[in-house]
Amino acid sequence: MGGADHNVSRPAWACQRWAFMVAGLLCASFGLCESCWGQRDSAATESEWSESTHPLQRGDAHRDDGLNGLADMDGMLYGSEHLSRFLASWHALLFDESSEAPMLDGPLQVVHFGGSHVQAGRIGWAFRQRLREDRPGVVVGCGIQSPHRLMESNGPPERGWSSPAVWTGQSCANRRHRGDWGITGVEAISTSAAPVSCWSGSPAGEHCISEIRVLSRPDTATGWQPLLPQVWVPMLEAQSAAGITQWVGPEGGTAPDTLTLQPTAPGAQALHGVEWIPEQAGFVFHDLGANGASSTSWMRNPHFPEQLRTIAPDLVILAWGINDAHMAQSRFDVDRFSKHYAALIDSIRMARPEIEILLVTNNDSHYRHRHNPNAEDVRRAMLDLVSQRGVACWDLYGHLGGAGSIDALNACGFAAGDRLHFRKDGYILMGELLYELLLRAAIQHRTPSP
Repeated sequence: MGGADHNVSRPAWACQRWAFMVAGLLCASFGLCESCWGQRDSAATESEWSESTHPLQRGDAHRDDGLNGLADMDGMLYGSEHLSRFLASWHALLFDESSEAPMLDGPLQVVHFGGSHVQAGRIGWAFRQRLREDRPGVVVGCGIQSPHRLMESNGPPERGWSSPAVWTGQSCANRRHRGDWGITGVEAISTSAAPVSCWSGSPAGEHCISEIRVLSRPDTATGWQPLLPQVWVPMLEAQSAAGITQWVGPEGGTAPDTLTLQPTAPGAQALHGVEWIPEQAGFVFHDLGANGASSTSWMRNPHFPEQLRTIAPDLVILAWGINDAHMAQSRFDVDRFSKHYAALIDSIRMARPEIEILLVTNNDSHYRHRHNPNAEDVRRAMLDLVSQRGVACWDLYGHLGGAGSIDALNACGFAAGDRLHFRKDGYILMGELLYELLLRAAIQHRTPSP
């Protein structure tokens, strides 16, 4: 599919974008729409907005009349042949064919990297919810919990952090910041030793927890002690230079839904994330995003390669690009963008050669209140990388309707007022589309062509 035509035809709904914009302005004039927010507010606040009513078909790509402009899903995945190992394991998980799955050392793992779309946490939440509904017998892990809310930023609303100390944040997405970052791309810092509590997002006892991981700098990762009702054993052999400390619980042991970490030494503290690993987990989906992140952000992280090897995902989804392209068309250098992405892919493969990679094109967006054509250049660059680097690519830009689709999505309540971010229902829609895309790909991969 990599050699397919790279052009995206303009859908009928996108041709009506001016009508949608006029309708939106009229609604705002009469107080029928929420007011527009700035870029940071859209990521942090509008990602939790949704329509006041929730009919059963809301967000259903097959039944929601507001989503008639979505393109046919069958043509939206390029290079699926480069996901053969993941798709075989994914198919076996979905259809309970464990004897047919490739041998795995643990659960099937996906790491979703990106910017504010991913940091909001709703895409991964929706993906996990669909899997739980389709395969209720599969234990699904929520992955690494980044300390965004500890740093007074936005993050998945079902997960929380608290501490009596004041914490500040350093992010690899901010060029002024400097940090000893790893796979999460963020670092929470406190000048004093104080306990930290984090909520897992799952009721206590819902699943037995077999392991707990604490991610930090290599020189401080062992400086945290989880306070648990039972005796948990630290895996000393796992205390690698990666900055990941791991504790193993007793068989059938449980961990509380709120985990408290106690520092073992005085002075300044640093924390990159926490992960609860359910017992007998079959699937784990990690959401690792940072507001404002671009294709070069994670290249600044000195412990990213080692932590990627330690986490050992089967599939990584790279959804950086919207911030690279958020500029005037005259300033965007698509060749430079493509080189950065190729270098990023190469560095990931160097860290874990067997990993499979899925790129995600940008959604349509505005720059300075006008349609941003750079998304089309990003799309072409990513589709070229399918054959150049042996990766797959989900054409989200084409899937949502191409040029003008962000106006249509805003008019029906899925996209935020800045025409760059999405509201809660929009991010859930993206998670649903990603799940269905990989579901269909797994079936097609398993079913021989006639």
